[in-house]
Formats: sequence, structure tokens, C-alpha cells
Amino acid sequence: MMKDELEFNRQNREKTEKLMDESSTKKDGYWDRDNLFVRFILFFLFLVIVGGTLYYLLSYFAS
Repeated sequence: MMKDELEFNRQNREKTEKLMDESSTKKDGYWDRDNLFVRFILFFLFLVIVGGTLYYLLSYFAS
């Protein structure tokens, strides 16, 4: 019985992996860290976060 369950699980895993490989597109791996556009967005978000944090800290200590 245990061997049947292991075989069943292996077959389902293989079917799932095959389905995921077949359904993937070329754009799935597009958003990587080395992409210049993604780096620009991440840098902009970093500046917004740091700027906002500094603004609130300075306004808190100024009051």
C-alpha cells in the first residue's frame, strides 16, 4: 500500500512539473534583478522609502 502511494505521488509530481513547463512563457523570467528597468524601479522605490522615513523623522524631532 505504501509503495502504491509513493508511485501515485511520483506520477502526480511528474505530471505537475510537465504541465508547469508547458505553460511557462518567455516572459516568466523577465523580472530579474539584473534588468536595467527593474533596477531603476527598485532604486526609485528605495529613494521614496528613505525620503519618506527621513521626512517623518525630521518632522517628529522638529516638533
